[in-house]
Amino acid sequence: MRLLAEGKIDAFLGFPPEPQELRAKKVGHLVVSMTTDRPWADYFCCMVFARREFVQKSPVAAKRAMRAILKAANVCTTEPARAARHLVDRGLTREFEYTLQMTKELPYARWRSYDPADTMRFYALRLYEAGMIKSGPDKILAQGTDWRFLNELKKELKG
Repeated sequence: MRLLAEGKIDAFLGFPPEPQELRAKKVGHLVVSMTTDRPWADYFCCMVFARREFVQKSPVAAKRAMRAILKAANVCTTEPARAARHLVDRGLTREFEYTLQMTKELPYARWRSYDPADTMRFYALRLYEAGMIKSGPDKILAQGTDWRFLNELKKELKG
C-alpha cells in the first residue's frame, strides 16, 4: 500500500480492509472488484480447505470448524458492526470504520446460494489455462472435493 501511495508501483492486490483505506485516502483507483465485477462476483472469493487425512481421521472436528466459520459469516451478514468491533478489539485490524465498511460490502451470505463446484471449476480452468496446474477442472473436482459437510450445514444452519 505504501509503495502504491508513493507512486513506486503501478498496481496493488488488496484484501479488506486495505482497499477501503486506500479509497478513503484517494490513492489509486479500483481496477477489478471480485465482489461486484463479473465474472469474479459470480463465484466464491474464499473457500474452506482441509487435508484429506485430517477430515478422514477427525470428521467431527472438521465439521465443527466449518460450522464455526459459517456461523461467523452469518454474524458478519446480520451484525456487521459487532463483527468489525470484534476484529478491531482482537487486533486483527486497526481501523473500525474501514473494517465496518468491509463487513458491509463483502457478500458473506452467499455461501448459502453459490455453488462451490462452479467456483472450483472456474478457478481450476483459469489456473489450467495459465499452465499453473496440470490437472483439468473435472479431475480436480472428482479427486479433490467433498461437499457433504457443506450440504449438511446448509440444512442445519437455516436462516
